Amino acid sequence: MFAVYYRPDLRPLAEEFKNRYGAVDLTCRGEISHVFILGGDGTLLEALRRFPCVLDFLVVHLGMGKVNFYRSAEFTISLEEAVERVRRGAYRVLELSTLVHDDCRALNEVSIYRREPGRLLSFRVKTDEGEVVGRADGVIISTPHGSSGYVVSTFGPVVDYRADAMVVSFIAPYTLFLRPLVLMSNQVVVETGEDAILVCDGRETRQGRSFLVRKGEKRLKLAVFDEFQFLRRVMGRLQSL
Repeated sequence: MFAVYYRPDLRPLAEEFKNRYGAVDLTCRGEISHVFILGGDGTLLEALRRFPCVLDFLVVHLGMGKVNFYRSAEFTISLEEAVERVRRGAYRVLELSTLVHDDCRALNEVSIYRREPGRLLSFRVKTDEGEVVGRADGVIISTPHGSSGYVVSTFGPVVDYRADAMVVSFIAPYTLFLRPLVLMSNQVVVETGEDAILVCDGRETRQGRSFLVRKGEKRLKLAVFDEFQFLRRVMGRLQSL
C-alpha cells in the first residue's frame, strides 16, 4: 500500500493520488510499502519528525519544493511516472544515515545553542577519539549528506554521503583553533557550561547542559530512479539556500 505525506498547498494533488491509487495518509499503522512525499526537503523532514516510522518504509520524494536535495529523480517526473516506475521495480534504494538524540531523528543535523541569543556557549565536545573544549555561538553535528546544509555557513566541509562519519562544526568560534571535524565516532557528547537548547533539523526539541548524539541505527531508504549525482545536488542545494 502507498502512503502519502504532503505540503498543505498540494492537498488537491494528494487527494487525487489517494483516489487513483488507493493510497492513504501517512500513519504508523497498516501495511505500508512506500511513502510518497509531495513537497520539498522540508516536507520530508516534517514527515520524519511526526512519523519516525518513515524510516521503516521506502520513500519516494517527488521534489516539489524549493530545496529538493533528497528527490528520487534527478530531473522532474510526474506522479504517474513515479508510480509506474515503483510498480515495475525500476529503481534502486539509497540508504542515508541519521542522527539520534532522545526522540530526535535528524536526517541533516542537530544544533546546540545557548538559550540567550548573542551570548557565547562554553562547551566540551567528547568523542571516542578524545575531546575539544572551547567557546562559540553554537555547535553543529551533521550527517555526511547533511554537511552541505547548515554546516556550510561555518565553512565546514562537504562530505561524501557514503562516508560513515559524523561532522562537527562550530558557529562563529571565539578562537581560531576550532576547526570542523569529520569523525568516525559512533557518538558525540556535548557538555555546556550554560543552559542550552538542541535544535533537531530546524526544530527545537529540548533544553539542558549535556547532549548525547548518536548515529541512528535506522537509515532513510530513498528510492532513486536514475543516477544520484551527489555533486550536482550539492550545487543545487547551495544555490537554493
